[in-house]
Amino acid sequence: MTFKKKTISQVVAVALCGTFAAAAQAAPVVISNFNTSAAIADAGYFSATAPGGLGLSFMGREFVNHGTWASNYSLSVGGSLVAVADEAVGGDTSNPLGAVAIPVGTAAEVNTNLPFGAHGWTFTQTVSIPSDGHVSVMVNLTNNSKSTASDVLWGVGVDPDQGIPVGGGFGTTNEILATGVTGTAVRATSSDGYSLTLRNTTSAGADAIAAYVDTVFGSCCAPIDPAFIFATAQGVGSYGFADHSINLAFDLGDIAPGETVTFGYEYVMAVPEPETYAMLLAGLGLIGFSLRRRSA
Repeated sequence: MTFKKKTISQVVAVALCGTFAAAAQAAPVVISNFNTSAAIADAGYFSATAPGGLGLSFMGREFVNHGTWASNYSLSVGGSLVAVADEAVGGDTSNPLGAVAIPVGTAAEVNTNLPFGAHGWTFTQTVSIPSDGHVSVMVNLTNNSKSTASDVLWGVGVDPDQGIPVGGGFGTTNEILATGVTGTAVRATSSDGYSLTLRNTTSAGADAIAAYVDTVFGSCCAPIDPAFIFATAQGVGSYGFADHSINLAFDLGDIAPGETVTFGYEYVMAVPEPETYAMLLAGLGLIGFSLRRRSA
């Protein structure tokens, strides 16, 4: 089988072609704990419509809601995309699984709002902030059809832009930190040292997990087919400084009728250590001094 990257125009068509009655769009659910906040749209991705421009924030720094930003997930069954939820489609309207988000304490629960799910699937997701800088996502995916679903894949991606608030631009240093079923992680770090790591928290439930930095077409904002992520098989290492999205893909194997598969991941935000931050500031100061000398 030949895999190819899905462009925005392709995935939009997939997301909108289902014959289902989507739930009415509600205001995003805002969750906060410690110094961490997130706005969750009905579909379950980070919202673009929350008051104050909140998407994902830590220590007062907004990490995703800048420019044409991306927060998305994809479901593939038997080699074909079944659903693509993509914030970049516009204003939180992409909701192919017909879900609705509700606040539950300091968490947000996202539940399919259709009697038998959409496209034969029921989707539930819990988004919480268990500790400072950590936004945890737990997904339950149920096959409501009368036949076994083969080769079920799930993908999730985000475009980190945490350098924007300090004039650092959209670029990040993008690295795959680890691979494997229990430790897969990919990190994006801004020029001033603020980092966002997308990492797996699944110990069972997935046969394989892969990380991916979207360098193929220099894309920051298009959902990536999880089959393409597995086919590309990027390894541990740095993938340069650029405006790229970071992604995870989960191979959930075959799911029998009525069976539910549970898997999870988390977004981990970190600020530079004081020593590192001081070195960064010193470096910027030296650059400024050099420029002043040259212009003198």
